[in-house]
Amino acid sequence: MSTKELVEKYFDAIINGRFEEISKYQSPSYVRWISGEGSWPFGGFQDEQRMAQIFEIIRERFPDGLKISINSIIVEGNKAVVQIRNYAKRIDGRIYDNQIVFLITVENGLITEQKEFLDTIMVNELFCGTLT
Repeated sequence: MSTKELVEKYFDAIINGRFEEISKYQSPSYVRWISGEGSWPFGGFQDEQRMAQIFEIIRERFPDGLKISINSIIVEGNKAVVQIRNYAKRIDGRIYDNQIVFLITVENGLITEQKEFLDTIMVNELFCGTLT
């Protein structure tokens, strides 16, 4: 499977809420990093426990889920850049609308590294801040 095909299948599982499939596209040494290290609770390197916390926040605060659309995928060798739009309505009516860029590295047919760049102020406020 090509890097592009792997990345497309990975994001298809995410977009369609098949979170149990995500790990089959990740290597055992998979590393995930989210921008804003030190400036909000989920910035920096993430382990499975912290990702489970993020998924729980999404379930609680965004009961209709996140509407993710892929704007572009650019692949060069074993590297991919994916630009998405992430949109959701929070339970109190506030709108989450974020453009996110992922830098992904693939080795031996599995994702080994994922770096996520997003609007940390907005995500911190809507994911971690108080509900109004």
